[in-house]
Amino acid sequence: MLPFMGNELLEGRKIRLVRPTRDDVPTLAEWSQDMEYSRLLRRGMVYPGSVEDLMGWFESWGKEEHFYPFMIRTLDENRLIGMLAIKDVMWQARHCSFFIGIGKREDRGRGYGADALRVMLKYCFMEMNLLRVGLETMSYNPDAITTYERVGFVHEGRLRNFLYRDGIFYDMVLMSILREEWDAGQQTSDDGS
Repeated sequence: MLPFMGNELLEGRKIRLVRPTRDDVPTLAEWSQDMEYSRLLRRGMVYPGSVEDLMGWFESWGKEEHFYPFMIRTLDENRLIGMLAIKDVMWQARHCSFFIGIGKREDRGRGYGADALRVMLKYCFMEMNLLRVGLETMSYNPDAITTYERVGFVHEGRLRNFLYRDGIFYDMVLMSILREEWDAGQQTSDDGS
């Protein structure tokens, strides 16, 4: 037996993270047609994407040095349910940020996102040897904020009146988790607490 993780590095209890393929692009385009999904994922103006638009974005992924995209697939059916990307990696300071989106409304609130976050953190801390993982989320997304808190992220601050939706300005919530906090959480979950 090897002294390090194999496939379990990218697997959780419900999902696995996999590298995106061209075959995933039409599903990404379909999700982008859902304005609720787009407004939960994007902080700027949203506009539906086409397969051609997203294929161009997909083609750029291999060329971006500080961007590591993953698709989220269920373990039981290998069904594509979301996307996650580690981005803005600062190797010298050992930190990054990320974004995550669960594509269809019926797949949200079922624990897939939390499981994907746990797997992503395992990858960031165990494979990439990062020290800090940060995020930005919209104040109008309390379900996401609750999930981030449950996984171990800590509030750092707010960017006031940062986003505009339907005549209302919303805050951007800033959160992060440090390696030592993640390690402490791993010990807690390993001993059954």
